[in-house]
Amino acid sequence: MGNIIIGVGNCGTNCVKLASLSSSLSDVSMYTIDSVANQVNMDDVGRIKFIPIISDEKSGSGRLRERGSEMFKFHESNGAFNEMYEECKNAKQPIIVITSSAGGTGSGATVPLCTTLMSMGLQIIPVIVCPNKNDPDAFHLNTNDLFVELGDVGISTYSVFENRRGDADYEPVNREVVTLLEIIFGKKYDKTDKDSIDDSDLDTVLHTPGRFIAVAAAAPTAQILQREITRKVFSGFQPVWDEEDSKECTLMTAYSLKSIFADKEYSLVFAEVNKRLSNMHQFDEYRNIVNDDNNGVSEASIIIAGLPRPKAKEISTEYYNATGIAAGIGKSTRPNFLNRRGGSGDPNDPNYKGGKFKWNFK
Repeated sequence: MGNIIIGVGNCGTNCVKLASLSSSLSDVSMYTIDSVANQVNMDDVGRIKFIPIISDEKSGSGRLRERGSEMFKFHESNGAFNEMYEECKNAKQPIIVITSSAGGTGSGATVPLCTTLMSMGLQIIPVIVCPNKNDPDAFHLNTNDLFVELGDVGISTYSVFENRRGDADYEPVNREVVTLLEIIFGKKYDKTDKDSIDDSDLDTVLHTPGRFIAVAAAAPTAQILQREITRKVFSGFQPVWDEEDSKECTLMTAYSLKSIFADKEYSLVFAEVNKRLSNMHQFDEYRNIVNDDNNGVSEASIIIAGLPRPKAKEISTEYYNATGIAAGIGKSTRPNFLNRRGGSGDPNDPNYKGGKFKWNFK
C-alpha cells in the first residue's frame, strides 16, 4: 500500500485538494477532515475521502481550538475515523497530517488525531502552515499551543510553512506543501546507476529528530538553477534556520539533481546551500544524480533535516478589560418636574402649582 496524507481543517483540505491534482501522487491515499462540507466538490469525490465533523457553525481562522479538539474526539468515539485508521495501519509510513496552526478545527483536531495514530505505533509527520508574524495574536496563541501539545504527544519530526508575505491567497504556500510531499515520498528521484536515494535512505532522513525543509526547483542552466534552489531554501515559505540555534544541531541532507551533466554540475548547483551549512554538524548527505537531457531542463531538490524549530512569536498574557459602561460615574438627581406624572410648565396644566421649578442637580 502507498502513503497516506490527511488534511485537517480548511487549510489541510485545500492542500489535499491541490495534491490530488499531482499525477506523481496518484498512488497516495488522501483524506480530509473538516467541518465545512462544501470544501470538497463533486470533482474530488472518489479521489479524496472526506470525513465531515461538526466543529463550528462559522468557518474561518481564529476559532476555538478546544471546540475543534472536543468535536474530533466526539466523532472518533462514534467510529467516524475507523476506516481511515484501518488503512493507516497498513499504509507506507510516514503518515502525513497537514493543518494550519492558526485556526480552530485543524489546530484543535490535529493533536488527538496524532495521538491516536501514534498509539498504533505509526510514524506521524505533521506539516504545519503557520500565520504571518503580523497576523492577530489569537492566531499565534493557537500556534504556540499546538506546538506545545504536539511536543507533549511525542512528535519529533515535522515541517513548518509560513505565509511570510501575509497574502490572503494561500495557494502559493499550499503548492509548496505539495512539492514537499512529492520530495519526501520519493517522487523526485529517478532511477540511476550513479548515486541514488531509495526508500531506506528517505526513511533515515525522515526519522531525523527536529524540523525539516524540502524544496525543489527547475531552470534551463546549472548556474540559474543554483540561484533558484538557493532562493527557495533561504527565502521561500519554509522558515530558514537560526544560525546560533543550528550550531547545536546535527543535520541529515538529501540532494537530487537531474541534468545532462548532473555528475559534473552537482557541486556547483548546491554550492551556496552547502556554504551556509558549513558551520553545522552534518551526519550524512544522500545524493540522487541522474544524467539525462531532460528536454534541456535541470531539476534539483533538497531535504535538510534536523533543523531547530523556528522562533515562535512571544505573546503577552497581560490583557486588560476595557472601561466598564458604568465605571467612574454615579447617578444624578433628576429635576423634580421630570418626576411628576403628567407635569409640565404650562400654567393651564391642572397639575401646575405655580412658582418656579427648583433644579436640583448635583
